[in-house]
Amino acid sequence: MKTLFRSWQLIALCGMVLGLSSCEKDDDNGEYIGGEGNVLVGAIVKNADGASGTSYFLQMPSLSGTISLANSIQAGFASTMSVNGNDVYIFPEFGNDGTQKIIRYERSYRGLSKAAERQIIPGSYPQHIIIASPNKAYIPLYSLGRVEMVHPKTLEKLGEIDLKEYAHGDASCEPAHGIIRDGLYYLPLNQLDSRWMPYDNHRQVDLVVIDTQTDKVVNFISETKTGLSFPTRPMLEGMIFTNEQNDIYIACAGYFAYNPQNVKSGFVCIPAGKQEFDTSRSWDISNTPIEGSEYKAATVYNTKYIGNGKVAAYVGLIELTTNNPYTARNSMAVIIDLKNKTIKKINGIPYTDGHSVEIEYHNGTVYFAAFGENSAGVFSYNPSTEQVDHVLKWNNNVAYIHFF
Repeated sequence: MKTLFRSWQLIALCGMVLGLSSCEKDDDNGEYIGGEGNVLVGAIVKNADGASGTSYFLQMPSLSGTISLANSIQAGFASTMSVNGNDVYIFPEFGNDGTQKIIRYERSYRGLSKAAERQIIPGSYPQHIIIASPNKAYIPLYSLGRVEMVHPKTLEKLGEIDLKEYAHGDASCEPAHGIIRDGLYYLPLNQLDSRWMPYDNHRQVDLVVIDTQTDKVVNFISETKTGLSFPTRPMLEGMIFTNEQNDIYIACAGYFAYNPQNVKSGFVCIPAGKQEFDTSRSWDISNTPIEGSEYKAATVYNTKYIGNGKVAAYVGLIELTTNNPYTARNSMAVIIDLKNKTIKKINGIPYTDGHSVEIEYHNGTVYFAAFGENSAGVFSYNPSTEQVDHVLKWNNNVAYIHFF
């Protein structure tokens, strides 16, 4: 059972470093890989079991037509990426297989060029990087319950924050995806048991506040009123965001629509200027009807804030969950209104599996990746007109989208 849920973490989520290897860019003889363009796409070609396959990263001139893997960068199954300016960071697949390195690429329209790399502890599961300054970045080591400080360019290790004392039930608190506001790093903790699910006796949202000047934990806070759990997914930056008032909102996935006894999921809030949760703004969405649908949400798979209290999201439906978590098409595209506490289905975007829940917002348009039964690729959504168009057609999974 534990093996199943470790594999499921590839979708549901999805110390000292061994053999440090950091290097500056060596120009690679001027060689560019990954293709030309100003749109970066992460794609997955999975095997029939849905639990294995290969990831690819490539640039495209526009998000249209279809995907060609001819000039792509190949990576381990369900590898993740972070982007900061023209720095592209590719993270290794989970486990001990494959190349256990974080690689930074410098990109231009012509392509990507390898600039630095860092060997990691196999199975430590780093999945993103948070840039604190030109000389420092944070990389949570998910499985180890630590946060490394590295130089954003060379990836050289600068230090480490051990969060073991904040863990519940074991030695790792599973630091997920955080955000920096006013010089403080707000880092949610997933707090998972041996099944890679929230502890049944710890249904709450935990978070550490780290001072980015001292790299010390200055506060540890919990939201225990609503029973929400699993705050953010470590590979998806959109699940923690600030609104126009600088309030932090955190999307909580709960039990990922795999526990009929607990379908609590939704949002918690840390108001501007505060280091505490405002429980009056907490919202368990599991009892909220979805306009245009017969279902209610049992989880939040991904979110993207698009302004004025509106969130584009994928929510999970327990009625469409199957015995195979890798292939179940149980994710619905919706618009969530945080002000009015309403949820509305977006018609025209197919139900998708957990490998394609990417959402991006660019020039007033929302882009949803989807792997539907009869159509797949990327769908655009106009929030003003509610028009949906199938802009990129591809019969595999799109996992990431970034516009430069």
